[in-house]
Amino acid sequence: MSRTLKIILTVCILGAAGGVLFYSSLSEAEYYKHVDQVLENPARFKDTSLKIHGFVEAGSIVEEVHGQTISRTFILGYEGQRIRVHHSGPKPDTFRDLSEVVARGKLVERDGEYQLEAVELMAKCPSKYEENRRSRPPSATPKAPAGTP
Repeated sequence: MSRTLKIILTVCILGAAGGVLFYSSLSEAEYYKHVDQVLENPARFKDTSLKIHGFVEAGSIVEEVHGQTISRTFILGYEGQRIRVHHSGPKPDTFRDLSEVVARGKLVERDGEYQLEAVELMAKCPSKYEENRRSRPPSATPKAPAGTP
């Protein structure tokens, strides 16, 4: 009887611990989607924490100073779809027109339009890396061995 009780108690404790771990991970779950994937069914992601990947539309960045905080809005686009993003605080050094950006925040509906209230921006500037390849002398470019197509 004592051994059966110990086994049942152990199973219950492990089950409870697994349940707590599972439910706590769900509350911190975050989607990673491209702009077009989110806009296929934006209601599904409404008020959900997610990361949206796209490119900053040229000329769409508008920055304003409010006290000691800088806020910005811009259009993030991908595969012909566009979404407005609002962000306050510091921005990455590489954040500019046409830069590739992942914006983390919450999707909200404002005036009938879905927008992202971003809390973090991560940007990269591909031209910075391509410049290194372009500035390399042709002799430094690796060549295929003779006889390979």
